[in-house]
Amino acid sequence: MNKLRILAGQTAFDHIRQHGLQQSDVSAIFGASGAAKWLAIYGLDRAIFSEWLTDIDHPIDVFGTSIGAFKLAAACRRDAAAALDNLATAYIEQSYPHGITADYIDKETKKILDLVLGGGGSEEILSHPQFRYHCGTVLARGLLGRDAVFSQKIAMVKAFLLSGLGRNANVRAMERVIFSDVRANGAVRASDRYVTHYAPLSPQNLHGAVQASGSIPVIMSGVSDIAGGPLGTHRDGGLLDYHPLPGSLWQGGGIVLYPHFYTEVTSGWFDKYFSWRKTPASQLDKAVLLAPSDDFLASTELGRIPDRRDFLRMQHDDGKRKRLWQDSATRSLELGEEFLQLVQSGDIAQRVELI
Repeated sequence: MNKLRILAGQTAFDHIRQHGLQQSDVSAIFGASGAAKWLAIYGLDRAIFSEWLTDIDHPIDVFGTSIGAFKLAAACRRDAAAALDNLATAYIEQSYPHGITADYIDKETKKILDLVLGGGGSEEILSHPQFRYHCGTVLARGLLGRDAVFSQKIAMVKAFLLSGLGRNANVRAMERVIFSDVRANGAVRASDRYVTHYAPLSPQNLHGAVQASGSIPVIMSGVSDIAGGPLGTHRDGGLLDYHPLPGSLWQGGGIVLYPHFYTEVTSGWFDKYFSWRKTPASQLDKAVLLAPSDDFLASTELGRIPDRRDFLRMQHDDGKRKRLWQDSATRSLELGEEFLQLVQSGDIAQRVELI
């Protein structure tokens, strides 16, 4: 059974078929939103950051939203393996014995962020010798920017309905903010129709930026007036960049490595509700998607990718949820082992598929 699938855009596919995949080929790494889904590829990220990319001598830009921002922050710690282990454990150990409320979610998220960024983490991430960290938020306008949950619900329903008209239908309600390592020189820049603000990261605002990147409207509080960024309420970056598109955001050369829980990319959060809206292959031309195969997922005890809705599905047996999520995370280490074997042996050239 092949546990890992490797899918590449045309330029990346041609390169891998001819030359394999070397550390020096990678110029950027993207991370998608998806909450608990990340646990299905935790072991893959761990192998990439703590084993494969330990001896690189060139800068690599990393960009993510929501859990993608969380995991990439952990990966940029000095001890990436320990930081990713801590993130996976903390995510699994979340518990909501008194119901899932915004205040309690904020409390659990703070605990996770303190583990990822605490103990000098902000300074470590922003001074990493090779990695240049970026994360995305959405600057909420109109009703979406209000604190009242009812207003946010109305805004989300409106945004969903407008999304049926096209990807760019919510330009008045949402603006993108890209927070970046000051050493990155604008490598991550948007080229779509949404107003995009660029803000420098610092040890003083990194926590707020990462927190905001995962602040889901309605069920979590937004983060207001992040230092160095545009004034207003910042919410989940996945609203616009659910699975960030390299073709719209990456301005550099080289290959964009994309460890992902799916074998396809859905650009915005609302786009997942419109099955006919597919990401053009041109947006993934330089990307290499690394994703678990269907057979591998079926072989886990959960039988699928973990999902945030499991909190509700198993709310009366939280121990079962934790056990199943832990099994998914543990099994994902096998994906990392297979990836390392493929790149080191050169067999990745025969396994890569064209997107």
